[in-house]
Amino acid sequence: MSSYKIIKYYSIFNKNNNMKISFIISSLFISGLFSSVFGQQAVEKNISMSLGPQNAFYVEIPGADKKMATKTFEEFVKEYGKIKENGKAKEYFMMASKIPVINGTSPIDLYAKFEDGKDMATAYVFVDLGGKFANSADNPSQSASIKQFMYDYFISVRKKVVNEELKIEEKTMSNLEKDLKKLKGKNEDYHDDIEKARNKILEAEKNIEKNIVDQENKVKEIATQKAAVDKVVEKLNNLGKKD
Repeated sequence: MSSYKIIKYYSIFNKNNNMKISFIISSLFISGLFSSVFGQQAVEKNISMSLGPQNAFYVEIPGADKKMATKTFEEFVKEYGKIKENGKAKEYFMMASKIPVINGTSPIDLYAKFEDGKDMATAYVFVDLGGKFANSADNPSQSASIKQFMYDYFISVRKKVVNEELKIEEKTMSNLEKDLKKLKGKNEDYHDDIEKARNKILEAEKNIEKNIVDQENKVKEIATQKAAVDKVVEKLNNLGKKD
């Protein structure tokens, strides 16, 4: 799991032999977002693009992939116009767009490209101010604005990443709760089995007592019957004898 912390509080207590567990999940962006934000200021670097090597502002986004970074960027700039794709150059562009946060009311040409990395995505943005690509040396004001623009975009992507992490954690929690429910069911079954066994033992004890009485009665019957048999045997033995 990333440095994002999904804080879980588990309150577990036992009452009347019924285990109750309450889960409260708080998704705290502070530790994750801010630990990632610090050191995630957009960096400038000359990168090859459709118009040759140009100055780019880029951010590395932990936990994101190229698809997520691209889709989020499209959503992020939607209010300024529709971004188009240059499939051959594997980049996106918006021509003569007015993005106030970057260059006020003056139009700019914006280019962007995205790359997959190890457990992260990298987003590059190139801003043509009108014949020249923005850079901190020549355009400090616009460059500072672009960095803020990229920072805000970075936060948007990271929120999606954390939301995905939260879904995974919630699904794990849901599965654990299902497991607990099954265990509770088994526990009830075991208690039912014990109760049935106790009742069976009580019934068996009563049957034993009755069986003892029945045996005693049967012994008496056998004794009586033996006397009857002896009497008949005696009668048989006396047949034919002369007095």
